[in-house]
Amino acid sequence: MSKRSAAFVAPSYIDDPISKEGKKHAKILLSTLQEDIASFRNEQFPPDILRQIRDMPIYEGNLAEVQAYQHRWQNLIERAMAFYPAAYLPPDFLPLPASLEIPQFIYHVQRLHLTKTRAKESKSFGSVGALTDKCGDYTPQELERMAAVFDNDDEARLVAHREFIDLRAYVFCRDTKGEMLEPERIRFYRTGLIVHALPDFKIIDSRQTPRKRRNDAYSNPLANNDVWKIYRKK
Repeated sequence: MSKRSAAFVAPSYIDDPISKEGKKHAKILLSTLQEDIASFRNEQFPPDILRQIRDMPIYEGNLAEVQAYQHRWQNLIERAMAFYPAAYLPPDFLPLPASLEIPQFIYHVQRLHLTKTRAKESKSFGSVGALTDKCGDYTPQELERMAAVFDNDDEARLVAHREFIDLRAYVFCRDTKGEMLEPERIRFYRTGLIVHALPDFKIIDSRQTPRKRRNDAYSNPLANNDVWKIYRKK
């Protein structure tokens, strides 16, 4: 399954975290954490004690090596967990947000399958102004078509799609009994991926043959600026 990320929660040590001032304080602390992560990452990534896999931001090592490298990150991971306390917990096991750029650590890995998939980014908008702020310029005729959607329906929404190649790793691990588990599908390019490689660790690289994207439910865009295609949301 493809994973979302854990939800943000204002840390409990902030006075009145649901108040306006409390939320502002939480954002300041989160911004400070992001700055500290960026500084530490600049010094410690890529890791000096692990081996890179192909040309990817993926690094493998034995148990001791991976644990040693994770220990360097542990203080920042714990600080991040104060903002995302549900991260890695059952039943969903959602990761920390990729925007933090903390490497993902996975243990007992037997096999790694690298893939590329044709995918699309999607954004929804309730006004033409909000859309153009995010998606850029369109012709006057396209702007008129988009505006007409809202003129005729106050509840209407526009959806913007941008195609891209989604790079993923399917990670196959073994449990404590040595049995192979169902693979985890990981997006790793922004954070980096650190794997504890078991004996006979194997890599399957299928990046040269991107998988086809599923058929799109949307067709005949209202507008297209060669980056974002705009449709009326169904």
